[in-house]
Amino acid sequence: MRKHMMVAAAVAAAISLAGCEQAKDDAAVDAAPAEPAVDVAAEADAIRARSGEWMNYANAKDAASVANMMYTSDAVMISDEKAYKGPVAIQSTLEADIKESPDGVVSWTSDDIRVAESGDMAVEIGSFTFDPDGDGKKSAIQGTFVTTWVKSDGEWRALTDAGGQNAAAAAP
Repeated sequence: MRKHMMVAAAVAAAISLAGCEQAKDDAAVDAAPAEPAVDVAAEADAIRARSGEWMNYANAKDAASVANMMYTSDAVMISDEKAYKGPVAIQSTLEADIKESPDGVVSWTSDDIRVAESGDMAVEIGSFTFDPDGDGKKSAIQGTFVTTWVKSDGEWRALTDAGGQNAAAAAP
């Protein structure tokens, strides 16, 4: 019985000490200056602007600028059911795509952009149209994409990007 009382006293002491440590931590947090609130709407607008810049590079057939100015150094792009890691691999596949469809034209819209309260990460979901031969005879492809953006040194860059052709609607 005495052994149980000693264990109970040790547990109570540990809980009390933990409570004191938590109170110290809470006081330290309360004393820290408040970080300025992030304007998530302004950050979403900044991402829309970067996305438009990306589309301009894509239609100018500038694979190097897309790969090196829009993506992070550790980015992953998923396209045609394959993952391409890093700007070198991304640029290489974009150059191959341009060679395959030299008259191709792409456009997209941001349907939703969600910016983290911290202001350093966001997700963009959107719709795209890719016409492989511009005004030629081939049909345009409609699809959906999702891009994860991270803010580094004050600039938004894509960490991950994936898109695909929309699936045909299921028959009723």
